[in-house]
Amino acid sequence: MKKIIYILIVLVLPVSFLKAQEVKKSKKELRIEKQEKRKQEVKEILFEKAFVFTPTHAMPLGGGSIQLNYTFDAEIKGDTLVSYLPFYGVAYHVDYGARTGGFDFTQPIENFELEEDEKGYVVKLEVKNKMDLLSFTFHISELGYATLNVTSTNRQAISYYGTIEADKE
Repeated sequence: MKKIIYILIVLVLPVSFLKAQEVKKSKKELRIEKQEKRKQEVKEILFEKAFVFTPTHAMPLGGGSIQLNYTFDAEIKGDTLVSYLPFYGVAYHVDYGARTGGFDFTQPIENFELEEDEKGYVVKLEVKNKMDLLSFTFHISELGYATLNVTSTNRQAISYYGTIEADKE
């Protein structure tokens, strides 16, 4: 009986060890798979026009980088832009009695362009907010890292750095 148990252990142990080696993937292979999945996700959310840009830094035209918390965002929901972004810089014209200092509005998108380039994607859109015409230009990498440049008729230009994610809704 001891011989049979010994033979079974000798036969089963190497087979199970070989199976474990087949299933285990290297860290590099896992990272590549994760990146490919992320690239596909970014492409899908851009073409669906349903994504949220979360800035981590703001770069005003005349100053240094300002680190932001995660409460700010710009959300594209089909043909609507929901913006809650801070503004640092010079405002040339502000509505009388305005309570908001940043880009805090929900407006329909007037023009929307999506282009692919060698580094990722470029999304351009325009929005009218009261007396202000705003141009939002996103430069998005394949992995979802993004730069947002906002130009306005009534304020200095400003840039934001952050990431994009799928719209939660």
